[in-house]
Amino acid sequence: MKMSKMIKPLVIPVAALLGYAVLKGKISSSVVSDIAQTVSDSAINPEKTFAGFKESELNEIAKNTARGFKAVIVDNVLEYWFKSSSGKQTAIAKIELDSAGKPIITFNPYFGTANSPYFFVENLRNSMKKDN
Repeated sequence: MKMSKMIKPLVIPVAALLGYAVLKGKISSSVVSDIAQTVSDSAINPEKTFAGFKESELNEIAKNTARGFKAVIVDNVLEYWFKSSSGKQTAIAKIELDSAGKPIITFNPYFGTANSPYFFVENLRNSMKKDN
């Protein structure tokens, strides 16, 4: 089921409750506008997926990988963000799916010396195996 089909029916009741709270003075109007923006963004922009994983799930895998801190989906490419061994620099490795549907590293800025992208791909493959 699409996320927008789940969220759209909730928009009117949530707006009514927030409006009532504002009228009673319990919540400021800036909080209401932030909440309304979040609800509208989640209804309009569904979360992107890569290899069957949502971007939030990929972020969790990235955070659980040594030196990794973020995973972003750009078009059909997964960008894995990680820190250098000294922790002073940030690097981005690009990962795509091959014809068999397995993730492969297409760009590693520290080719041969940075192990974090390889660990991330290994963790991603293990997660893929668990789901199947």
